Formats: sequence, C-alpha cells, structure tokens
Amino acid sequence: MKGLNLLALCAVYGASTWAHEQCTSGPLGDECADEAGLSLLQFGRQAAARGRAAGHSHSNATEGATDALNEWAILSITHYHVKEEHTNDWFSHADVYARVKVHPSGKGYASKMIVNKNKGNVDLHLYVPRSATSATIDLYDQDDVFSDYLMGSVNLPLLSNPNGCAQYQVGNTGCDYTLSIHRADGTRDIGTVSASVISGKGMQTRARELNYRGVLVLFEDITRTRDKMASFSIKSVDVEQELSYARAGSVIPESLHGIFWMDQHGVHLPVPSDPGYKHVCNLSAPEILVSYGAGGWNPETLCVEGLRQYGGPPIGGQWTWFTQKGGKSASWASGEEWNAKYDFCFRDKTFQEVDVYVGVSVNKIMGERLGNALGSWTKDTYITVPRWINNVKMNKKPWGWDRETTIAPEAFRSVIKATFMEQFGTTLGNAAESLMAVFSGYLQEDMMRNGIACNYPVFQIIDGYGRRTEHFQAYLDWATNGRADINTGNGSQLVGRQVG
Repeated sequence: MKGLNLLALCAVYGASTWAHEQCTSGPLGDECADEAGLSLLQFGRQAAARGRAAGHSHSNATEGATDALNEWAILSITHYHVKEEHTNDWFSHADVYARVKVHPSGKGYASKMIVNKNKGNVDLHLYVPRSATSATIDLYDQDDVFSDYLMGSVNLPLLSNPNGCAQYQVGNTGCDYTLSIHRADGTRDIGTVSASVISGKGMQTRARELNYRGVLVLFEDITRTRDKMASFSIKSVDVEQELSYARAGSVIPESLHGIFWMDQHGVHLPVPSDPGYKHVCNLSAPEILVSYGAGGWNPETLCVEGLRQYGGPPIGGQWTWFTQKGGKSASWASGEEWNAKYDFCFRDKTFQEVDVYVGVSVNKIMGERLGNALGSWTKDTYITVPRWINNVKMNKKPWGWDRETTIAPEAFRSVIKATFMEQFGTTLGNAAESLMAVFSGYLQEDMMRNGIACNYPVFQIIDGYGRRTEHFQAYLDWATNGRADINTGNGSQLVGRQVG
C-alpha cells in the first residue's frame, strides 16, 4: 500500500487549489517521477490532457442547465424485507446493504449498512441519466470474515426502457415500485425492496427534501473513474436560483445554511464589528462561492459529507469559480479529475469550529491502476489526510466564518521526505521531494521554515430562506469586477456539474 501513503501526501499539498494540478493524476505510476526528472507540474498537465482525450472529462463551459431536469432522474432504493431463512447468519439477523449497477454505463453505487436487521431502510438515492435502460439491485449480507453474501437481486427498468416509468409520470409524481428479490438462480423469492424513480421538477423537490433530512444523493459511481463533469456558466446575480444550498429547517446546522462567499482577497475587510480581524497571507484560488445543499449530514460525526470542489450533481451545484480567458477556468480544468471529497466536521455540539477533511478515493486509485477491475468491490473506501499534517479549519465569527489553513513546519516535512526515501527508494522519494518543492515555491522562506497559517473571511450572502444578506452587494461587486487577471465572466461564474 505504498501508493496510498504517497497519494495521502499528494492530497495534503493538493488541498489548496493551486496544488491540485500536480496531484490530478495521482503520482502512483512510474511515469509520475521517472529518473529523467519529469516535474509533477508537467506530469499533472499531461495526465489531465490524457484523461480529456480519453473521454473521461469535459471541460468546456456550458450555458444553462435547464435540460438537466428532464435529462436526469433520482433513483431511490429504500425499504427492504428479507425472509429470515434466506440470510447468511445463524445467530443474528442480516447486516444488509444494497448495491446498484446502472445499465448500460455499468456504474455502481452502494448504500449504508443496516446492522442486524432483516427489515429496514437502506436510504440509497442516486442520479441516473435518461439514457439508462435498467438498474440491477443487489442485497448483500455483510460478513466480517468471509466474502459478503449476495442474498438476492432484481432488475428495474429505467427511463429509456419501454417498460420503465412513462415520461408523463416520471416528471410529475414519479413511479413507485415494490420489487420481489430473487436468488441468483431466479427460483426463490427471498423478500422485497422498495424503489422509486422521479425526474423534472419532482426530482428537484426530492433532492431538497433529502437534503432537509441530511441524505446525500450520490452523483459519482463507486469507482470514481466513470463520471464526466463539465463547468457550467451561471449568472453571479442569480446564484440562489442556481446552487444547491442548505435551507431553513434542514438538519444541517444553521450556521451552514445558505450560500457563502470565500473572500480570499479580503476585499470586504475590515469588518466594522471586528476591526482586529486580519486577512493573513496572499495565497488565493479563483474560487468564489460554496454551499452545502448537495451534501449529507452525519449526526454521529457532526459532519456535512461529500462536497466536491470540481464536480457536483447534474442539477444545482456546490462550489463556484471565476470565469477566466475564453469563458473557461484553467484552475477548474486542472483539477477536473481530482476526486477528493471534502467533509466539513464540527468539533463539538457548540458548532463553533469546523475541520475540513480531505478524503481520497481508494476505489479511484485501484480503478485507475487495475483498469476498472474494481467492479466486484462493494465498499466505497477513502483515506483521509489527518489534520495534524495539514489542517483546513473554520472558526465561527459573529459576521460569518474565519477560514484558516495551517501547513506543518519544515522540520515535519523533512521527516516525511526522509521516510519516503528510506522506505520507497529514489523514484517515489524524488516524487515526494518534487511535489514539496513545487508547493514551496508559493511560500516565503520563513513560512516554509516555521509552518504557515493563512486566514481569510467567509461571508454568508444568501441565508437559509433564500434572502440576500448585507454582504451580498459586496460579493456581487467583486464577482462582477471584470478584472482581466481574475475574472472575465461579464457577470457570470462557473460551477461543476455532472454530465455523464
């Protein structure tokens, strides 16, 4: 598992946008840092270009997203009931989870696990395109020692199937199903599972209802290698109509309701009520807004889970970027295939401090290295960069949030470098050294020696009721300033959405 350690290092320094390009391809192959000394910056660009040429990404900005309401649907797998005699447990009930495979794309999705219950709700929801013909739903009994036991399956016709939900119905009330689950030989009825499909405005309403409950609607398949994202142009003045944001009444904590402006240049300072607050260090990325209406809420960990910088669901969106030369964003394109997810986790129930954890998909690593031979793997697994290496944090303020990024000091990074050299040899050791050298180029010498803490303010511009706050006009002035070095969008910005 040497590669996982190196990718974790990549994620540490790739958590900031301007380092993502070096990490886009995941420096696990021999090509990442060959003996000829190819820089990680060059390597990242080449890998991203290869991905685009292979059809794994789509970086052209696209006007509008209205068609997505009719081109996509939400497939929901909910209540199940498995007959006692058909589980794999002698002394307890089944530990059940569902796995869905969508055809013809072959994309796979997995639900949470329901422990020791033959009857329950897996609460699995995912976006499927209109081109999907069917979905195979498998129910598994998880096993801690042996392979998970496939209890039974059923096939559900989808939108492009003549036997699927009719167009007039799927876009209104949707279609509900109670399906019989059968064993692999097809001869034995082992129980039932409930499913539904809905598109159009009904899909949009369902997505919001699920966010109220803190349920994540999945838009990426389990391998993290099959999805296509594109950058869509949206009007800066109408962001509350375009983005997915947590609304009043949601289980997501109120302090994260609405839409937030990442004022990375500190243009809206000083804050009259807090004149002592300072914008620290000049590092910035061409990002503008973030919102939490496409994430899920975990009440046990106090985390809003599953946010993406570069991707998002086919409707709405969660992270926006300045429009740059040619109506595109080079920064967005460079990280298009960066597949880290971001979990915003409160430290305690006072909800005053948030740690932002960067999770890197193990499924994506293995899928890329094994040519998507991950099809039989049923777990959705991430490694998370610990915050004692690189801590991205938010501190609650009366006026909004203080966003703080802390990088470990040089002495600690030297230990990492030495460890890679000793354990993994020259090739991977040089890869780690090259990555840190590129990163170091952005920082002053004393910052690299002593570590660094960067701070910038984050202001709520839309509240949980969809109302514009006192910070909206300052945001809009900045977002439409037309500065050639930052923003050429003429009143627009970009958001990443799924297109395939």
